[in-house]
Amino acid sequence: MDIATLRPILLVTLPLAAGYLARRRRWAGERFAERVMTVVVALGYPTGGFFAIWQMDLQPADFWLPALGTVQVVTMAVIGMALGRLVIRDAPDRGLVALGAALGNAGFTMGGLVLYHLHGAKGLGLMSIYCLMWTPLLIVLTYPIARHYAPHQPRRSLGRLMARSLFDWRSVGLPIVLAAIWLSLRDVAPPAAVERLPIVGVIVYAVTISAYFCIGLRLHLGHLRRAGRLIAAVAVSRFGIAAGVGCALAYGTLLTPWPLGALGRQVIVIEACVPVAVTMVGVANMFGVRPRTASLLFVINTLMYLTLVLPIILLVYA
Repeated sequence: MDIATLRPILLVTLPLAAGYLARRRRWAGERFAERVMTVVVALGYPTGGFFAIWQMDLQPADFWLPALGTVQVVTMAVIGMALGRLVIRDAPDRGLVALGAALGNAGFTMGGLVLYHLHGAKGLGLMSIYCLMWTPLLIVLTYPIARHYAPHQPRRSLGRLMARSLFDWRSVGLPIVLAAIWLSLRDVAPPAAVERLPIVGVIVYAVTISAYFCIGLRLHLGHLRRAGRLIAAVAVSRFGIAAGVGCALAYGTLLTPWPLGALGRQVIVIEACVPVAVTMVGVANMFGVRPRTASLLFVINTLMYLTLVLPIILLVYA
């Protein structure tokens, strides 16, 4: 295993183990994890995305990827809510099914890692374009879903919750990312210091380490037995239904005048069936939707991907 592959794996496992140890030794509490995860999701990821998108040379043809990525997330959110209602009684657990189905780890720590392994820097670039609308979807779609299923909050329609999310302070990432898209499309060159210094790398490493440490803080293995049905539902949605939706979207472009190339189709399919995202845990922490169970779900789902799904993907595409 080369260092390029090993580094992201260590970036996940070491902070996760450190957080779990810190909780067991009572060096840090779960309240601390909740606050840090809120900062990571609301400010950390959008800020990293701002500098990454600003430095991209966006072309009109590139918007197939974010457009289909948007359709994928919205479709899986709807399917996740329906699946949760079908198999889960508890409302917060239904919310986790919906969030887990919608939010896949399409970023550099999983989907991006696979694409880098297969296609180098070009794979990472296409991953960045695919994830272009990630922050807007996170705020406009998944925040309201989390609020809808959160315990101890009045139940409201998703439409009203979506409108409310736009004016929540935790939605500050939306104008940040929209500003980056505008700057890129207007060909506004970033300052030389932004291009010269590893700003994106520093932000990504900082928020990733913080997020996985906090997941470890809220990881309770004793919840495994009661979460069996939830784990199964999310596995079916992420590794079965989402893969089918991704294939339909990717190969459906062949019926249009502007079909995706082979590499673009491969990006759509690979990103469609990644495991649940760390941001799912962040959103669950922000709105109190079973945060301990969310951490456990993330860890188990990721392990399932690494042992069962990833070998198939590498066999097919390598």
